[in-house]
Amino acid sequence: MLRRVVPAVIALVLATAAPGAANTSAYGHTWERDGVLRHGCHSYRYHYVVKTPTHDWTLETFLLGPGGNRLASGAFSSQSDPERARRAWTRICRTSTRPGRFTIRAKVTWYTHEPGPGGLPGTGTTKKHVAWFKPSHFRLRRPA
Repeated sequence: MLRRVVPAVIALVLATAAPGAANTSAYGHTWERDGVLRHGCHSYRYHYVVKTPTHDWTLETFLLGPGGNRLASGAFSSQSDPERARRAWTRICRTSTRPGRFTIRAKVTWYTHEPGPGGLPGTGTTKKHVAWFKPSHFRLRRPA
């Protein structure tokens, strides 16, 4: 029994640690300036930059509030979004979060296309690549 459990635990630890170990700024980054967590519900802006080797990518962004609670997410694609932009988290409400340090996590996926035999269209392969950006942080403080 123990011989089966130990490899499973090791695999789980490696799978859990992999995204953290893969954090990089080589393929892009996110950021936002510090600001004020206003009364009520508001949109809060942030920036992203995608620097993948190909122009076939998707970007997923995740906003974590103080204490690591999940607040919002966004999804962008090379088919409809620019490689650098200013976007907004919508409807962040002061009643459901508190002032403090916020974290933006982002996962970029891009695709490379290999031609098939003789370069015939439709005979090649597509390879998927995934990287997590280094998390970025900003603070929202109480109104004065």
